[in-house]
Amino acid sequence: TSNICTNQGLLVTAATIHMAIVGGTGLQKVAQACHANTRALVTKLTANQYVEPVFSRPYFHECALRLRVPLKNLLRPLAAHNLLPGYELVQDYPELGDCLLVCATETKTEADLNLFADHLDKLIERQTTAGCPVKPKI
Repeated sequence: TSNICTNQGLLVTAATIHMAIVGGTGLQKVAQACHANTRALVTKLTANQYVEPVFSRPYFHECALRLRVPLKNLLRPLAAHNLLPGYELVQDYPELGDCLLVCATETKTEADLNLFADHLDKLIERQTTAGCPVKPKI
């Protein structure tokens, strides 16, 4: 058998054990926590004027966001802080350049969400002020 088949078997086993331990009610709580965390993350990220939802439709666990700055300038610095920014949609949908698919699982805390949003805000600010460390006094 290939490594892929072995990995699939291990994932199925792990998922079965997890679902058996948490039960139906626990699985519902996990789903609700994921949904709440994703909504909170999207709210925090879209508070920045350079981040907006791609679609105006309801979402459950993932949300597509458009950033009005080049993603290539944001992804590596976020990764350097051990922050996974999301999935670059342009890889599969060329028309969605500079768009990310983001989510926040039940394992994320308010502090985790704030950390990510704060880092992203700082990086966007650097991009939109032409790298100038001093804010203009207008």
